[in-house]
Amino acid sequence: MLKLTRLVAFAFVSFFCYGIVNWMMSTGHFHLQAKTISLPQMWQGLLIALVLYFLGILALYLNRMLGFYVLGLVIVIYSLGMISALMSGYQSTAGMEIKLLLEIIGVVGLGVNFYTLILLTRWRHKNN
Repeated sequence: MLKLTRLVAFAFVSFFCYGIVNWMMSTGHFHLQAKTISLPQMWQGLLIALVLYFLGILALYLNRMLGFYVLGLVIVIYSLGMISALMSGYQSTAGMEIKLLLEIIGVVGLGVNFYTLILLTRWRHKNN
């Protein structure tokens, strides 16, 4: 049960990192994207992400094997989103401090996602 609690904690940290990156990319003040995203669109994207993470975590508790695949897929999808944000942010006209902050948060988020996938794999092998 301790491993499952750690998995859930890392999933929430992953969501939090994605949320910060999403907010930074959506805010027109930072100039990280050519086209700004409206506040309702940003909140809609975060709500969808929260629901998907929650479904993955719920699936872990209800059906361990299904949860492994659902949460793993959600993490991979949002990792790709973070990679895209990092590339867009790097090529933007934003100030160097903003770019550096985005890169640090994105790399930390990707590291958390990678470690969460490792935990999922280890946990799956133990429960098989």
